[in-house]
Amino acid sequence: MRRTVASITIRNLSQETKERLRLRANQRGCSLEALARSILDSAAEYTEKYSNFPLDLVSLVTPGEDIEPYLQEHDHPITKPDLR
Repeated sequence: MRRTVASITIRNLSQETKERLRLRANQRGCSLEALARSILDSAAEYTEKYSNFPLDLVSLVTPGEDIEPYLQEHDHPITKPDLR
């Protein structure tokens, strides 16, 4: 069975936010892409169980506002798979 994967593009992300995410990824020993996937996976899992996404997120922010502070509460350390 083939697993399908999706891609997204995030437009208008501030350079400051990208740099903070890059630094966080570096601290955790993973790529920026892996960190973004982890944040989005956690946010999606949380929203499936506990929220009315995206309506609750839309109600929290104004157009153009940085959403990273709202995503931080869903940020969990990335565990590296045991490849031994």
